[in-house]
Order: sequence, then C-alpha cells, then structure tokens
Amino acid sequence: MGKDIEQKEMLDRGQFQELLRNWQHALEHNQDFEVTVAGSTYTIPADALDKGRFRVEYEIDNGEYEFELTLKWR
Repeated sequence: MGKDIEQKEMLDRGQFQELLRNWQHALEHNQDFEVTVAGSTYTIPADALDKGRFRVEYEIDNGEYEFELTLKWR
C-alpha cells in the first residue's frame, strides 16, 4: 500500500478555470487526468468515475462559504 499524501494549493480564478476545463476535457474523452498540486503531479485515472464515490458539500461557517466536490476511488 502507498504512503498517505495530502497536498493543497490555493489557485487564482484563471488557474481554477483551467483545471476545471482540463478535467472536463478528460471526462468527455474518457482520458486520464493529470493535476499538479504544490509542485507534485498526480494522475486521476479515466475509470475513477466508474469505480468512485462522489460527494458534494456546501458549508457556511461564521460567514465563510465553502463548496467542495469530492471523488474517491480505489
């Protein structure tokens, strides 16, 4: 089993839009998706959508809003 990894990075609007466009392209063409976070590149396999679980979260806490999409797979 691999090591546990957690990488987070803040993106500006343009970077976030590009990430979403690239992921959408990969989804539409059933291709793997590569994402770089904090200098490390990870591959989201095309079949992760078939194997995965999805969660959408919307949260308000002390006037701060959060919208989160999660895809988990093995």
